[in-house]
Amino acid sequence: MEADGRGTADKLRNVELKAKIHGEDAFAHRVAIAKKLTGTDGTVITQNDVFFNASKGRLKLRYLTHKKSELISYDRPDVTGPKLSLYSKMDIDEPECLEQILSETIGVRGKLDKKRLLFLHDQTRIHLDAVASLGHFLEFEVVLRPEQTIEEGQAVVAEMKRLFEISDEDLMTGAYIDQLLK
Repeated sequence: MEADGRGTADKLRNVELKAKIHGEDAFAHRVAIAKKLTGTDGTVITQNDVFFNASKGRLKLRYLTHKKSELISYDRPDVTGPKLSLYSKMDIDEPECLEQILSETIGVRGKLDKKRLLFLHDQTRIHLDAVASLGHFLEFEVVLRPEQTIEEGQAVVAEMKRLFEISDEDLMTGAYIDQLLK
């Protein structure tokens, strides 16, 4: 592995866990936990994702208001619990043009809008998401260092799951877009 965390296939790695949060009070409780854990108020990020038909994994164009838009490809198993995600991403200067090209060539699978509250704790990105038409969610992304094993990332996720009082019944298997298209 290279020093930047990319694997032999030039992919970045993280261990992820995603859970449904039921209700405004439960969501506010998780926000309070994140604020206490990180000592910050978090960063509000508005994201508009366009998912395209991909022959393998998922491909999305993410429109961002706070920085350049991104094209992201990722592959992770649709299972509950902590899972390895392999991903690549690049900054996009002309997202509308790219969206048109990809729409015309491979087609759009769906679109998703969300407001994300981002907290950083050590190597973990904590996402508290309000997703249009779906509700509230919490996601942990443990960004693996090159020397770290998947099991080490899973141990970090397990501790975060405990700290944020996430039950196994609330764990999700797929992506938000899968839920939206059901």
